[in-house]
Amino acid sequence: MSGDRKAWSWRQAFCQSDLPATTRLLLQTLSMFMNTMGESCYPSIEDLMKYSGLSKGAVLKHIEVARNAGWITISQHGFKGQRWKRREYVARWPDRDLVAPSTSERLDKSAEFEEKAGAPDVPPPSKKVVHEVYEGGAPDEPKVVHDVYQDKNSPLNNPIPVQKRESACKSGNDKNDNTGKSAQKTWLRRLKKVHATWPTYADDSTEMVEKAWFALSEAERTEAQRLASAYVDHCRNELKRKAVCAFSTYLREKKWERLPATSAGGTTTQHAKPYGKLWGVERFVDLLKPHYGNFPKPSAFLDGLLKGNGPASERERQQRKAQYGWPRVNAMQHRAQTSSKGVTVPNELVPLADEFTQVKVGSNLWRAWQALHEERGWPWLGVDRDLPEWVYLPRLVGVDASYTDDNKPEVLLGLVKRALENFEAVHGQTTNTTTATQEAAE
Repeated sequence: MSGDRKAWSWRQAFCQSDLPATTRLLLQTLSMFMNTMGESCYPSIEDLMKYSGLSKGAVLKHIEVARNAGWITISQHGFKGQRWKRREYVARWPDRDLVAPSTSERLDKSAEFEEKAGAPDVPPPSKKVVHEVYEGGAPDEPKVVHDVYQDKNSPLNNPIPVQKRESACKSGNDKNDNTGKSAQKTWLRRLKKVHATWPTYADDSTEMVEKAWFALSEAERTEAQRLASAYVDHCRNELKRKAVCAFSTYLREKKWERLPATSAGGTTTQHAKPYGKLWGVERFVDLLKPHYGNFPKPSAFLDGLLKGNGPASERERQQRKAQYGWPRVNAMQHRAQTSSKGVTVPNELVPLADEFTQVKVGSNLWRAWQALHEERGWPWLGVDRDLPEWVYLPRLVGVDASYTDDNKPEVLLGLVKRALENFEAVHGQTTNTTTATQEAAE
């Protein structure tokens, strides 16, 4: 029996062995990547997972089972100085000394023939040879004859030429590279995370944002993500702009590169933990601005309701304002609840932290603050069960905390309104600005 026939009978041999069914499935999958002589192949773990339907853990486990049982040999195939590397799999028998030649062995053998100014004694390319195979794969099945060219080589997974491999490593186009660069899914997840905090998130074109994002280098994406909130703060606090550009424009024009050194370097900001004093300061400073969010176009029915004069219409207008009016506050609250992440606060607002005190979630004073938010159409902090036990809110003026325990809701509502007015006044003195409410009173 010729060498290639012996090697190819490897598939029938392991199928009739006592190997576990999953191990035989894995070997069948490996054989898809070998040529008819069972020579070496280089599928990635992802390839084996895809074509076998097994999990990564199962693939790795049963590769070891097959190797320990003596049905395959495994070696690392790569190049010195290169991080590109693949596993090389070669078929073998547990009980017989028959191993299909690896790529390196064939290359060495070819080199040996060339040194001797000779070549293997094979028919010329145009000459046909006969290859007998069993129809159906069983020995007692009728035989069929294939005419093939002697120089034909058609493995399912030919080794990639050295030059192409090196080129792939340099260009970074190898799908299974091992350079540590983040996969596209990871970058897409980072994009969604930072985009959700952008003021124009609701109206941005997802397609345009993704196109601008992936047009950047990885280093540029990292900087764009890191400085996104600093750019928004710069536009509002320093440039005094009410509107911020679309996120795709921020990415396409690389606007973070235009930030002043103080804004980009983070030397003028502090981190505020969720529901703490500084976090509360940043939240109320934003709420005291006129609503600046972009409201989506309502349906015909909702549009009629919004234009109405009854309680239902007023309630719908307030709810819509709370949902879309202050996107930064909504983003702050969402991050605090889902990932316990805070925000950066300009240093000029730090003194205002002294104007905040703890309020117990679910208390009478807490309900008064909730009523004030509903009255103003502000987004509320959330459901009680999703919040910590205590949250910092503006301190009451002229009364002790115990005074709030048994008071009526309307009395407490008056107290929190005075607390808010006091915070507005202190904010104006600290930052030398006036809020929308103060401007209307004047």
